[in-house]
Amino acid sequence: MFLNSNGQTNVSFVFYDACNESVIELPYFVNDFESDTTIRVAAGQSISLTPNYYQVEVVMIWNEMITNFWFDLEIDEQLRTDTLYLQKARFYGPTYLHAPPEEFKHYCCGELCNGKVEELDSNSLTRFKGRFRNGRPTSNLKYYNSSGELTRTEVYENGQLERIK
Repeated sequence: MFLNSNGQTNVSFVFYDACNESVIELPYFVNDFESDTTIRVAAGQSISLTPNYYQVEVVMIWNEMITNFWFDLEIDEQLRTDTLYLQKARFYGPTYLHAPPEEFKHYCCGELCNGKVEELDSNSLTRFKGRFRNGRPTSNLKYYNSSGELTRTEVYENGQLERIK
C-alpha cells in the first residue's frame, strides 16, 4: 500500500489461508459505508482509497457451499503490510436461497468442526477459539486480530447464533 499525490492510498490485499498455510490472492469487495458503495476488486489488483474506515469481504466456495470473511479496516496514510487472515474454522452454507438451517455448519479445513478449536497464528497469538459438536457451536466463538486482541464474539444458544458482540 502506498500514498499517491491525490491524498489516496493504493491498496492491494492478499490473504493467508490457515488451512493451506499459504498466502493466496482472491477477488474481494471493499465496502465504503460513508459513500454507501461497494467495489469489487479482482485478485492481485490494487485500488485507490481515501483515508477512512472500510470493510473488506472475501467470498470462498468449496464443495458447492459458500463462506464469507469480513475485515473492518482503517485505511490511513501510513504504509500497511498486513496480510488478512482466513481462519481454519469456517461457516459454510449452500449456495442456493432458502436453505434449511441444518445445512449451515462450521468446517475446519474440510472436516466438520468437533471439540475444542483454538487457532494460533505463526506468531503464537490466538486468532480463534470455540467448541463444536458436528459442526455446530457449543460455546461462544471468539475472533482475535493480528495483535491477539478480541475483536468479535458470536454468542450461540442451542447451536444458533443469537447476537454478535
